[in-house]
Amino acid sequence: MAGENQEASIGWGGEVHLFNGTTLYELHEVVSFTLPPDTDSEVDATHLKSPGRRRSTVPGLIEDSTFQVVLNYRPLSDTDILIRAARAARDTRAMKLVIPQNGQPFAQVELTAKCTGHSRGEISPEGVMQATVTFQVKSDEDFSEYQA
Repeated sequence: MAGENQEASIGWGGEVHLFNGTTLYELHEVVSFTLPPDTDSEVDATHLKSPGRRRSTVPGLIEDSTFQVVLNYRPLSDTDILIRAARAARDTRAMKLVIPQNGQPFAQVELTAKCTGHSRGEISPEGVMQATVTFQVKSDEDFSEYQA
């Protein structure tokens, strides 16, 4: 484990895996990804005798958060076909996000998610074509040490 090491590290070596019907497939040419935010809702439970005349709340439902994966876009590549299939199917699939430390896999987030968006971006004479894929979290996350 990391212990109390707060040394900064870059994201080089990170990975995103998406279930392809048989196994978790590593998406190729990933440029960046966001980690799913933890979001809970609060439900207003204020009443006529709320203590201190303050609003009171109770825990509500867990919100389905979203996160994005940015990739270099290669039309009809295995990665592109898998992403388009996941978007078209609108199903929930297993995913694994690998978080590196000093270029080596260190931690992972396992979850299920649904592909809710696939933007293939802009095509220009001097720009790298990129796609942005949006996933909606559909399960609790399992955040743990990396396991190959």
